[in-house]
Amino acid sequence: MTEGSYGLGLSNTWSDEQRRLTAAERLFDSGTFRYLDTVGIAAGMRCLELGGGGGSVARWMAERVGPSGAVLVTDIDVSGLAECKEPNIAVRVHDICLDPLDPDAFDVIHARLLLEHLPSRLSVLDKLTAALRPGGWLLVEDIDLSDWLHLPEERLLFEPHALRATYQRAVRAAIARGTTSGVDFEFGRNLPLHLINAGLEQVGGEMSGPVILGGTPQADFVTLGFRQLATFFVESGLSKADVDAVIDAFEKPGSLLGQYFMASAWGCRAA
Repeated sequence: MTEGSYGLGLSNTWSDEQRRLTAAERLFDSGTFRYLDTVGIAAGMRCLELGGGGGSVARWMAERVGPSGAVLVTDIDVSGLAECKEPNIAVRVHDICLDPLDPDAFDVIHARLLLEHLPSRLSVLDKLTAALRPGGWLLVEDIDLSDWLHLPEERLLFEPHALRATYQRAVRAAIARGTTSGVDFEFGRNLPLHLINAGLEQVGGEMSGPVILGGTPQADFVTLGFRQLATFFVESGLSKADVDAVIDAFEKPGSLLGQYFMASAWGCRAA
């Protein structure tokens, strides 16, 4: 996740943002590691992790490539990458929309929850493809919130039932806000096609959605997001009581949230 200030208004400088990023790692890392194993990371490889967030993926990559390999992890704000201390990891402040990448430089490139935030996402995809070595792999992962936009409230996987409509209103308000600054929370569903159009081969993809249970560390992804955006949600028509009720529900057992799908797609540059 990159951007000093996300299109939603989430900010890397918020006091609890690192906790929220850690919750995202707990939710999504296991899938990411599985897909990286699918494309293959071996000793001696050179890898790029874009929008490094809290650095968990970069550290996993560094262990796989070993001392003979190298991992470059980038973000606009690298304050969350303080734990990336392995000797084969380099941390760099970098704006993928504006700053160049060396061509033919990396065996594996990964970006998660990044391209959906970038209005120039397809140009960035071309830049990432050019930065792959021949035979190198690109793995891109982005959210698809189509269900929250298009399904009726009673079809959504959310408990407590009494707060289902409230949560959907909040998600729709956040999507509308993001759209005005170029965020696309339905970008993930077409990722395989975008990789094909970028010229990659052996393209594959999957969609998966974790169930977030209240009272767990993963639930910080919900509660801290709501806390950071509370003022916006109230301005969008929710009451403060509505916002507090969602936070309270997910801070303890008995609540759950699903239908929050991550689309993962991978492809290989022609050898």
